[in-house]
Amino acid sequence: MALQLIDFNEDVEYIDIDVSKVPYSFTIKLSDKTFSFTVKYNETGGFFTIDLLDINGEVLVFGEVIRYGRPLFNVVENEQFPIPVIIPLCITGEDISEVTKENLGKEVRLYLFDREAE
Repeated sequence: MALQLIDFNEDVEYIDIDVSKVPYSFTIKLSDKTFSFTVKYNETGGFFTIDLLDINGEVLVFGEVIRYGRPLFNVVENEQFPIPVIIPLCITGEDISEVTKENLGKEVRLYLFDREAE
């Protein structure tokens, strides 16, 4: 399976996160399905999490830790999950290895990649 960054007219596709609003929820359409994301910050551990709910409010994933370079929601994959692969990355060339309050939504974004079998 190869991953290709979704690219429409040279605009890189990503899910915009506004750290100043955390904790907050928003809905987003990925492929043909609508999901609700809830972004939270764990002060004790110093990390962000995302809850993923379907359009009916059913929790699909609770407390997924946002880890740099690691696909989100990778532990369970079925027809309910977003079709694009979502990976927190920095594509500006900066030397970043973790997701922080300072870089999430700025240098580090939740980029969308196509799932394509090779």
